[in-house]
Amino acid sequence: LAAAGEYAVTLSVSDGDLGDEAMISWIVTEVETGEAALWAWGWNEAEQLGDGTDTNRLVPTRIGSDTDWATITAGNSHTVAIKTDGTLWAWGDNRYGQLGDGTTTDRAVPTQIGSDADWATVVSHSFHTVAIKTDGTLWAWGQNTNGELGVGTTTQRLLPTPIGDDTDWAAITAGTYHTVAVKTNGTLW
Repeated sequence: LAAAGEYAVTLSVSDGDLGDEAMISWIVTEVETGEAALWAWGWNEAEQLGDGTDTNRLVPTRIGSDTDWATITAGNSHTVAIKTDGTLWAWGDNRYGQLGDGTTTDRAVPTQIGSDADWATVVSHSFHTVAIKTDGTLWAWGQNTNGELGVGTTTQRLLPTPIGDDTDWAAITAGTYHTVAVKTNGTLW
């Protein structure tokens, strides 16, 4: 157990395939109160830090005033997070629909994606995003040039799209142009 005044940190780092430029996002949870604030810094050309600007931040910068963030992931130049109520939020570059809001419009601040409140985990890389809901279903959206979404085509998706009918997905990860997942029985896909 942590002592009063201690903090738990969830870190997401993206090299963004940009060489020396990088973006870092943190969720900092104050252990005593349980409040989880969002902090970000680094490259911000695509507004992926979520502070409403495209200004690079050289020091950790508080993003908004919400204190109910649960998990966060950073793609090439977009960010996706889940709040403690299970809602999905995204911001930054959206040229391939990787934010999942049904458009290709960039978002400068965290924007709720749909109204579902049953998102369990989310990962992103480059220009696609993959998530698992609490019912064990697998979802993907964004760029799909090489079939990285797993939908059986190479057509990009602008909204979270279910991948098959299985309800036993346990873990996921994403690479530049591929996705890997593990089912509850331990099999790798």
